[in-house]
Amino acid sequence: MTKPFRKLLKRLLPHGLVEISRNRRLLHDLGRDVPAGDYWRSDWLVHEAEASGLDLLPPGHWRNLRHVVDVGANVGQWSTMLLDLITPEKLVVIEPQPQAFAVLERLFGNRSNVELHNVAVGDVNGSTRLRITRDSTGASVLPPREEMRDLVGGNWTVESEIECPLRTLDSIVAQIPEISLLKIDVQGFEKAVLAGAAQTLARTNFLLIELNYMPQYVGGSWFGEIHQILTQEHAFVLVDASKPLRLNGRASMSDGLYVNTARLPDFAPREFG
Repeated sequence: MTKPFRKLLKRLLPHGLVEISRNRRLLHDLGRDVPAGDYWRSDWLVHEAEASGLDLLPPGHWRNLRHVVDVGANVGQWSTMLLDLITPEKLVVIEPQPQAFAVLERLFGNRSNVELHNVAVGDVNGSTRLRITRDSTGASVLPPREEMRDLVGGNWTVESEIECPLRTLDSIVAQIPEISLLKIDVQGFEKAVLAGAAQTLARTNFLLIELNYMPQYVGGSWFGEIHQILTQEHAFVLVDASKPLRLNGRASMSDGLYVNTARLPDFAPREFG
């Protein structure tokens, strides 16, 4: 029996049939009707939906993602997956690191529906110091805690510091009347970003934000305070979260999906009983 045939047979066993059916339902909700025999393409798109956290969105809302904002884009990992899955009318991509931003310009510079901003996002308009780590995904306005370097190794070491522009999210996206999905991944600086985004949050339907269950940066945000800000100071509720990343036997972080109940009242909490 040839290897390709064995692989196909495995996919046709009951578990494989369930997986194929699940993938097709998810992709149909995305508006992506992949041919039934194109298992590789189907698997890849579903992998991107799961890796990006976009699979957390409730059914029926994928097709309504007209205006999307990516705060803390790095080299476009999340935005690339998003654009593989859907085509929003406008995608705003924000990243402060010059080298990472150069990658974004190469990837998205010719796309008419993508708007690029080479700035950090915070609670005021001005400038700030950005610490760039060996692994650029760890770069932050805040210094990493020594304990994190012990856990993740030398990639968390700060190799350079630069001065960069600092803008509030309210000032960047003021002209967008409605934000379908706002994604925030800013390495512990979430509280400052939210503080400068009150008007933006009021116009946002869904918020996908990194939730930290253990402190990774000196003065960095953690899940409890971010959840309190979103649910008590704004009209958001937590509707889903990804499986947490574990470090040293502890839940470290996950992606949380919040929905604005002032804009989507069907998600408002109801009394039990």
